[in-house]
Amino acid sequence: MRPTADRVRESLFNSLGQFFEGGAVLDLYAGTGALGIEALSRGFDRAVFVERERKVRAVILENLRRTHLVEKADLVGGEVEAVLRTLEARGEAFDLIFADPPYRIAAAELGGILHRLCSLLAPGGRVVIESGEAPVEVAGGRKGVTRRIGGTFITTLGRSELTMIVAVCPGSFDPVTTGHLDVIRRASKIFEHVVVAVGANRRKQLARLSAVERARLIEKVTADVENVSVEIMEGLLVDFARERGAGAIVKGLRAVSDFESEFEQAQLNRTMFPELETVFIMASAEHSFLSSSAVREIASLGGDVRGLVPDGILETVMEIYSSRDDKIKGS
Repeated sequence: MRPTADRVRESLFNSLGQFFEGGAVLDLYAGTGALGIEALSRGFDRAVFVERERKVRAVILENLRRTHLVEKADLVGGEVEAVLRTLEARGEAFDLIFADPPYRIAAAELGGILHRLCSLLAPGGRVVIESGEAPVEVAGGRKGVTRRIGGTFITTLGRSELTMIVAVCPGSFDPVTTGHLDVIRRASKIFEHVVVAVGANRRKQLARLSAVERARLIEKVTADVENVSVEIMEGLLVDFARERGAGAIVKGLRAVSDFESEFEQAQLNRTMFPELETVFIMASAEHSFLSSSAVREIASLGGDVRGLVPDGILETVMEIYSSRDDKIKGS
């Protein structure tokens, strides 16, 4: 736990304003709760503290008792992203949001929660992110106003600076191929954040691996791409995209034959979600023949799939998909 130093906290609130007339504050990675408690003492009506560790939450509660602010506070346990989803579903809005983790926020993690922070931010509200190593970098470049206070960097962002161009790249990825990875990497250079949506595939039940296992394989091969995150998708693609604030769907096209079915799907998606665009990325020549079904078939017959799947998961794919104990039910 890295509590915010008194000098840093004082400088922070000097820049935000000495006193406030009501409003709500959200203190993420709350630690001792110092930032949220300071905000309450300066005039905020309500604060929500989010902290994963049970022992640390006990510290926050004790600090609230000592400052006689318990009645103005809600203390929530759990992972930040899961808590944000719950708050978003409840229609919560906050005038000030703090993100003060005990480690530097990686761009991938920040990108995964930015759109949720934007939806939780009240008009005129601000998000304050603290980093102990360097100014916060978000996908698409540095944003907001950053001040250095000793060895601490404080970045303040408004609603407009939180708005990101998010794209969803959906698929079953059974398994993820080098062609998939190529499309994902190229999409990450076009959009500020790319969410790879792994279909749960409940209806067909064709996948050799569960959606969670397929997602883990994708996370492994995209670990070096900071503005890519991986999630499990259930239900309609348009609903998944809407919930994540996405403005585009990314699809890879290998040949003209792919276009007809993808065009039809894009039109249906646009009918259900008019603001959602579909962007097609043409497969690189060396991947134009490649599909998950081809990889499955080659592996099931004992063939070598080297070069067809990313090197980082080659052994895993060969072990799982070359198994002849289970029959593949579809291609």
